[in-house]
Amino acid sequence: MRAPLQRFAGDERGAAAILYALCGAMLFGFGALATDVGYVYLKSRELQGAADLAALAAARDLGRAQALAEETVRANRGARGAAVAAELGLYTPDIAVRPRARFRAGAGGANAVRVELASRARLFFGRIFIRSGSVEIRRTGVAAQSNLAAFEIGSRLLALRGGVANTLLGALTGSNVSLSVMDYRALLAADVDLFAYVDALRTRIDLDGATFSETLAARMETADAVNAIADVLATRGDPAAAAIRDIARAARGLGETEGLDRLVDLGPYAHQDAVLGTGRTQVSVNALNLATAILDIAGGERQVRFDLGADIPGLADVDVWLAIGERPNQSPWIAITDSRDVVIRTAQMRLYLEARVSTGLPAIAQVTLPVFVEAASAQARLSSVRCAADGRGPQVTLSVAPSLGKIAIAGLDTRRLDDFRRPMALRRAEIVRTGLARVDGFAETDLGGARWQEVPFSDAEIAARTIKTVQTRDIAATTVASTLGNLDLNVRVLGAGLGTSALTAALTPVLTTAAAPLDDLINGLADLLGVRLGEADVRVNGVRCDGATLVG
Repeated sequence: MRAPLQRFAGDERGAAAILYALCGAMLFGFGALATDVGYVYLKSRELQGAADLAALAAARDLGRAQALAEETVRANRGARGAAVAAELGLYTPDIAVRPRARFRAGAGGANAVRVELASRARLFFGRIFIRSGSVEIRRTGVAAQSNLAAFEIGSRLLALRGGVANTLLGALTGSNVSLSVMDYRALLAADVDLFAYVDALRTRIDLDGATFSETLAARMETADAVNAIADVLATRGDPAAAAIRDIARAARGLGETEGLDRLVDLGPYAHQDAVLGTGRTQVSVNALNLATAILDIAGGERQVRFDLGADIPGLADVDVWLAIGERPNQSPWIAITDSRDVVIRTAQMRLYLEARVSTGLPAIAQVTLPVFVEAASAQARLSSVRCAADGRGPQVTLSVAPSLGKIAIAGLDTRRLDDFRRPMALRRAEIVRTGLARVDGFAETDLGGARWQEVPFSDAEIAARTIKTVQTRDIAATTVASTLGNLDLNVRVLGAGLGTSALTAALTPVLTTAAAPLDDLINGLADLLGVRLGEADVRVNGVRCDGATLVG
């Protein structure tokens, strides 16, 4: 027996067949495993896609989350028959929290939904080992609502006389602006869609294919930036287009500008180059507000002076110095966002007026009243967006903090008015100077502290572009009068004819009479710049409630 076995062991004929027989079973096993694993993976991916789609659909209407998720799964051929479970919860996009822990099921104020799909994937060869012939697969999709709101701060022009507005706009542009009262009324009634404006701007500066943010960040002529507003108005035959073109012609001397992306925060739309032309994505802004904001960016920190002459009833003459500062932290004027961290602010402003008032007194023909106004930056942020499913429409709440500031009757160095890095040095001002007497005075009033206040906007108010003022207008309207009440007068009589008490008594009604027109003038100038004394104006320009984003 030993000899035949030795011959068999030494015989190499048919070795390949033996190896093939041994390895074939192994290869067949691996092939079977690859087939089953590949098919299970394919079904798993299909189920994950269906879970994501179901979560997105459910997040658009959390009140019908389960029904919408089931409808989506039924419409998806690769997931038909899967068990659907939709669970509401609160999603917090906090990078300090692990991704899996950012969704908290059952938490109050739900803004997200987690959809879990359970199904079975059949096996082709694995059924030899698994009696059921299939394996269970589960996949989860998490989607959060993406409710966007567009809002702005400090953008209102009230009853401002056309002559004053022309003088101020002329000073800001460095040229002559001659618009009629009817022109200003047309501008106040004219709104432009923000995305249409960026499209028109892109065409004007020849940036085909650029995104919205790239267009706004580009360097351009200031006149082109203003003229793009007129281009949008002209497409619908709005008469305000002609008035905007007049402002653009006056702005030619300002040269180039850049950084309009600091003025407008487009949020999730910034990196797009187009949006669907529906009411859900339209963001309307006032034409004149947009134009003046562009002029603000074009000039940066600057100071202008202009003489209003006798245009203000009750005042013989008024000289005005105006300094406009940058918005703190390059804050935008308008924002589109769903984040509570985005804050928009008004620009800072310093206003100094020397008003001359006729007294009607033989000994004192005229009184000079110097008024200094400093307005800090008012600010606003998004508090909440509620997308009601009961027919009442969306509701937006803003948190608003009015500006701090001060008003003083004092003298100052007008050359330092635009230095916002240092506090303004105020001194006693000469109010009366005649051959008989010298009167100087000083008064200063600080506006109260600011606190965040909740300002709700209903669906109807959003549609009507309603502007809301956080504090009452009385705070600004009584500032000059109340400051006059604190005025410390120092009277030096150089000759005979009027005693100190008589002179003081004669000045009091003159100064009090001048308070009302000065209040109107200060408020009017502040309105044109979107700056307030102790108050802030806000408006919601649009809201989108049908958005949802995959977050897990």
